[in-house]
Amino acid sequence: MRLTISTRVSIACAAVIVLALVLLAIGLTVSDKIHDADASIASMSEALRIEDQHDQAQRRLRLDVGDATREAERGIAISVARWEQLSKQADAFERLASRPLKLMRTDRSFRWDQIKEARRASIDFARISKALIRVARQEPGLIKRTMPRFVLSLKHLEASRSEARETLVLGIWRAAEKNRLESRRSIVEVLIGGLITVAIIFGMAIWLRRNLLLPITGLAARLGEFRMGLGDGQIDGLDRKDELGDLARGLFEYRGAVESRRTAERRVEFLAHHDMLTGLANRLLFESRLAHELSRSERTGDVVAVLAIDLDDFKAINDRHGHAGGDQALKRAAHLLSSCVRQDDLVARIGGDEFAIIQVAHAQPNAAEMLISRIFKEVRELASEDIPIRMSIGAALSEPGQAGESLHELADLALYRAKADGRNTARFFNKHLKEEESLRLMLARDLEQAISGDQLRLVFQPIADAGSLRIVGYEALLRWKHPTLGDIAPDLFIPVAESTGIITSVGSWVISRALAAASSWPPHMVVAINLSPLQFRSGDLADEIIEAARRWNVAPCRLELEVTESATLLGFQRDNVLVALESLKNHGAKAVMDDFGTGHSSLSNLKDFAFDKIKIDRSFVASMLTHAPSVSIVKAIIGLGKSLGLTILAEGVETEEQLADLRAWGCNQVQGYLIGKPAETIIGSSLAMPVSSNINSFTDTL
Repeated sequence: MRLTISTRVSIACAAVIVLALVLLAIGLTVSDKIHDADASIASMSEALRIEDQHDQAQRRLRLDVGDATREAERGIAISVARWEQLSKQADAFERLASRPLKLMRTDRSFRWDQIKEARRASIDFARISKALIRVARQEPGLIKRTMPRFVLSLKHLEASRSEARETLVLGIWRAAEKNRLESRRSIVEVLIGGLITVAIIFGMAIWLRRNLLLPITGLAARLGEFRMGLGDGQIDGLDRKDELGDLARGLFEYRGAVESRRTAERRVEFLAHHDMLTGLANRLLFESRLAHELSRSERTGDVVAVLAIDLDDFKAINDRHGHAGGDQALKRAAHLLSSCVRQDDLVARIGGDEFAIIQVAHAQPNAAEMLISRIFKEVRELASEDIPIRMSIGAALSEPGQAGESLHELADLALYRAKADGRNTARFFNKHLKEEESLRLMLARDLEQAISGDQLRLVFQPIADAGSLRIVGYEALLRWKHPTLGDIAPDLFIPVAESTGIITSVGSWVISRALAAASSWPPHMVVAINLSPLQFRSGDLADEIIEAARRWNVAPCRLELEVTESATLLGFQRDNVLVALESLKNHGAKAVMDDFGTGHSSLSNLKDFAFDKIKIDRSFVASMLTHAPSVSIVKAIIGLGKSLGLTILAEGVETEEQLADLRAWGCNQVQGYLIGKPAETIIGSSLAMPVSSNINSFTDTL
């Protein structure tokens, strides 16, 4: 009698019914346990995912609050919208942390109280963050007092969250391990019972092993790898639709969260020592590296060179191309500097458009000179770009026992000299620079007392009609007699006054004294007053001049206000200059461009600024008898002025030959030692001045 497959199955089924019943009872028990373990793992995985969301929100809040408080502490104005956004962000984080926990039944040893503690720490951190935001917004001076509480709350939150994560990971591992052990024990029991129906049970065993045991073992192995710090193994079962699939996906998300956290920690570590925009080292890393190299150089005998670098006209780049263009220029500058240094050198962005390089070499200053040469070679090659980059560089070399801050300051002094010498150049620090800086600091200190101490005075140099040599007015020139140093040259103390901001009060003093003197002159005499570019910052310069003219009863039409091209190239202040000059001209005063021809955009300025007179720079007049190009320039300026209907004045006229040529070319007015020297007392101001052929050459400057 041949048994059919169905019969065999029936016999096998009948033979195993009893065992099946036993196995069923066992299976139901095991199923409940596995279900409980899977549910526990799913619950803890969900909790782990939520903890990751909290961690990301906390990091964003911490970074945003930190940036805002640092800016507020440095006095940087922060918009109301940004404060409101930070407050909303803190409220959102508090609401997120306040959401109730959905706790599921788990192992009794699992500590949900640590998860709750992390939530409470998150809520405390959100509230302390809001308090810090209010302090930074209303009383920035109290930020330092409030910041320790903020930092302490952040540390407590990070510690609580770390403990919560560890608790969740351990709980998942314990649940999976328990599930695996109980499943294996159940399989052994099933195999013992399945000896009676080996064919059926054998097939079932293969299926169980393939579809249940191996995935669970694989997941347990992945858990072991996570615990040992390894997370690159492949996780099987991600596409399954059962609880093992949920577990596999939970472990996958957990691994992603761990990797994200590690990446974030590496990112935070990087940002703590690097500039976010350029990727270069920041000031913190620069100072640390500089201190290390100076300490090491004492043992090795190497010399540490520090290069302080500034981008020239960076504000103009921002004005023309916006902040995006400025950021592009900074990135290109960072790439340029990085491409010029050696692998052991450090390039850092100190702040704004300030960069610095640390170079250690035995053959100094040759190594630093070669580096500077490479940098300027790259700068020249990029001169044709849409946003050309120009740099000024100051370099200083270390001496035994020198501190990093001192070495950097010396490099900054050299940088200051490089900018003073025309920019786009480099200078090395030397003792002469140190002496000059000391003198500059002394002058800056003493200049504050110069006005009250009656040390300043005005001298007046005549301006004459070129044809008749009749005096038409005088230019007021500032002089300073220092009580110990004697007469200080204007080209020395005027830049000091501008760099310290004293030029505003000095300029007001000059305006008042010049108009007081002009009040006693004949009514047809004009008074020319030089204006510093920085005087236009106040915005009320025009009102100040008109008010002084009224006070001294000097008609505004007698005023000639001289500005150099640097005043018309101030970028963000260009509109201030235009408005001030237009207001003065509306009252009858005249605008004069001083030192015409020496700037970068003379013709453009003539187009934008309605000047009444232009002054030919004395450098062209001094060389026009011996230098053919100077002759051409002077003739061209005179011709240009006539075509525009402007009065042309030539400065620095010192010989009769110069006067004769200027007359022949059609120059309207002349000024110089041939006409008269600057003097405090005006004598015979309405008379024609005699021309002397025996006057030594001299340059009059403000």
